[in-house]
Amino acid sequence: MVTIRWRDGGRRFARRLLGLAALSVLALAGAPGPALAQAAEPTQLSVVREGDVVVLGGSVPDEALREAVLGAIRAAAADVSVIDTTMLAPDAPPGFSSAATFAAGLAARLKPGAVLLSGSEIDVEGRPDGLSGQAAVTAALAVLPEGLRLRRQALLPPVVKPFTLTMERTGSGLALSGVVAEEEERRVLVAFAGSLGLGSVTDGLVVAAGAPDGFDRAAAARFAFTQLARLTAGTASIADRALTLEGRPTDRAGFAAVNLALAGALPAGLTLARAAVAAPVVSPYDWFAEKTASGVRLQGYVPSEAARAEIRAAAEALFAPLALTDAQEVAAGAPDGFAPAAVAAMGQLVFLERGRANLRDTRLIVSGEASSPTAAVAVRAAIEGSAPYGFTVAHTITAPALPIPAAAAPPPPPAAPACVAQITREMADGGIVFQFGRDVMRPESQARLRRIAALMAACPTMRFSVEGHTDSDGVAAQNVDLSHRRAQAVVAVLVRQGVEASRLLSEGHGASKPLVANDSPANKARNRRIEIIAR
Repeated sequence: MVTIRWRDGGRRFARRLLGLAALSVLALAGAPGPALAQAAEPTQLSVVREGDVVVLGGSVPDEALREAVLGAIRAAAADVSVIDTTMLAPDAPPGFSSAATFAAGLAARLKPGAVLLSGSEIDVEGRPDGLSGQAAVTAALAVLPEGLRLRRQALLPPVVKPFTLTMERTGSGLALSGVVAEEEERRVLVAFAGSLGLGSVTDGLVVAAGAPDGFDRAAAARFAFTQLARLTAGTASIADRALTLEGRPTDRAGFAAVNLALAGALPAGLTLARAAVAAPVVSPYDWFAEKTASGVRLQGYVPSEAARAEIRAAAEALFAPLALTDAQEVAAGAPDGFAPAAVAAMGQLVFLERGRANLRDTRLIVSGEASSPTAAVAVRAAIEGSAPYGFTVAHTITAPALPIPAAAAPPPPPAAPACVAQITREMADGGIVFQFGRDVMRPESQARLRRIAALMAACPTMRFSVEGHTDSDGVAAQNVDLSHRRAQAVVAVLVRQGVEASRLLSEGHGASKPLVANDSPANKARNRRIEIIAR
């Protein structure tokens, strides 16, 4: 800090400078009145800050107080220069010394600002220097030195850059901090936060200047609040026009919804600076690739978008020109070496006419049908000899029977076993019912599938297609995905009940094969179904 002490003519010039600086602060605050520093009475001290210059005027009783005043300025703002025009006047009133150092420290935290100490009364005008300056000024004015009275206060909001609003979700609710442009904006944000029902709302917002022009901060804040509602814990901040979001999602649906929102159209003027939303941890970690005559489907969990892209690219290269459906989801909890293991698993499907490669944690199971008994032997050997590192493998590979010689008459087709008719009756008695819009079946359907699994065990040579169907409500692609996941859920229950996976094929048709027109709730309910068909 540089201190300049003026004498004689220099003092008179500095006083004029002091008056001009005080007038500029008065104009800034919109308050009419005389310049603060023109008083020359012995019991007055004026401290005016303009930019990085502080001008002292008035009088002090001795050199010790003068140095104390300079020390108070230095402690509050070390980088300012001080022009000292004070005069010595020994007849100061009691308490003037503590009030003078208080006034000096207060003025140094204003930029610009002016403080006039007149006996036991103080006037304060200006704009605090940032949020820290505002906090210091507010705290100081709340506890005045003994005997000092605040006569006038005219403070403007501090200028803050970047203009940052922070919203944090914790286990108990939402905490708001940072800055808003006006009290009405604070009221709107606190009310919207409370309407989300996420717990208590802690309001730490401060009114400040410096908000970017032409930007709907309320719309941007509502968007950020909506994403926080999908997290169990997290923080969203809007710095000027840039959004940063981080945290942990409540579940897989929340994770998908946040990423979908961030990838879509943001509120006008808002940009995404950074997103760090942790993928949900799942167990068991299931993934599969299924090959049919109509195409290849990838479904299940992958550890990252990079792994998803790697697996998809490998599938496109391995199975072209078959159509590829990618229903993979990002989730945490994958075993080491997951992506290479998934690519190796798809490599085994290339040699099958149709089949499925399933990864569950560190176990790989390949099932399907080879083109011939000879090809089946080769595929089995390849699977057993190329297990991914750290993974165990199992397989169920079948092949069509050898053709009957032309001279021999083919035997008549066997009659359908009685178990097939019993399975049909079980399905007709109520079918398989799922929770609306989900792939979670109801308990009574679990019990029905246990009975169906027992019937399938009674006809071990029969194979079955499990086909999922939906009504026409919603998005077609999502309906196909839902119907496929429901069919897979049925297959998973039957396999757990002892039915060999190679005997089962799952398919999802969405709303493409309705039983009746989707023109009433009753008809739509009939079209939402699972069919088990003997093959």
